[in-house]
Amino acid sequence: MTTIQKALLWAAAILVAAIVATATGLSDAASFGVIAGLSGAAVGSIYGGRSSRAGCLP
Repeated sequence: MTTIQKALLWAAAILVAAIVATATGLSDAASFGVIAGLSGAAVGSIYGGRSSRAGCLP
């Protein structure tokens, strides 16, 4: 799966979560937590496989 495909899937998931959070009446703080968590997971998923050896112990 390419980086663009991963980014589009994560963006869709984040938008759906935001819509569901609004529709169910989730509080602002709770919906922020859900969206922030999904955003962090997206960044980790997209860039997680691109770690360099810099900073790693031999």
